[in-house]
Amino acid sequence: MLVLVYGVLIGAFISVMGGGGAALYLGVLTSQIGISTAVAAPTSLIVAIPALLFGCVTQIRIHNVHFDLGNRMILAALPGIFLGTGISPFIPAKIYDWVVGTILMVMGAIVVIRGLRQGQKVPTGRSRLGVAVGLGFLSGMMVGIGGLTGGGPTVAGLSILGLSAMSAAGTSTYVLSVMALVGAVSHLFTGNIAWSAGVTLMIGSVIGAVVTPLLLHRLNMVKLNKWLTPLMGLVIVYFGVNIFFK
Repeated sequence: MLVLVYGVLIGAFISVMGGGGAALYLGVLTSQIGISTAVAAPTSLIVAIPALLFGCVTQIRIHNVHFDLGNRMILAALPGIFLGTGISPFIPAKIYDWVVGTILMVMGAIVVIRGLRQGQKVPTGRSRLGVAVGLGFLSGMMVGIGGLTGGGPTVAGLSILGLSAMSAAGTSTYVLSVMALVGAVSHLFTGNIAWSAGVTLMIGSVIGAVVTPLLLHRLNMVKLNKWLTPLMGLVIVYFGVNIFFK
């Protein structure tokens, strides 16, 4: 029952944080259920797929997905996933953790600052395209190397590009649905899957991912975005700090 509750909470968090919330699967599987990282990484990707897909459908229905930016990030992420999977055996885990942790903390801080200072200039033109492609590729590398969903860079990048908190969450859910599918296939043959714990988490997270955006959509979105964007940034910073101590 406790695992199911964790799943519902993660699903709800995915709706608020987009794919960034999917990183919680790995934390729950390792710290709360006691599964080794080698097994938890591919398990977390597979478990995340249904919640991301159901959440994506819900986000599309309430018009929270920007397909133009999402498609650019997906195209940039795909080579990153395959490259990351190929070089992952040769990268020391500690170095990878430090680099990714630092990137997440910096991007999370940028999101917090932008959330607190409304009306800041956002990238446009080639600069906008460059940010989307660069962070899409980084997200793909995170999926390929570490079995992570890459949600942190995706959500942070979309926020930096000027999307509201809810639009960034919805668009990242779309992006990471595709990335998780590709990443799961690439990792499926490289490790064991903890199916018993994974399926329970999967059921709970689907419930949370479908119900939460429907409830949030009924709230005052202007007021919601004022505190949701800084909160999103703080959680991304937390993901980064947590990597250093995992």
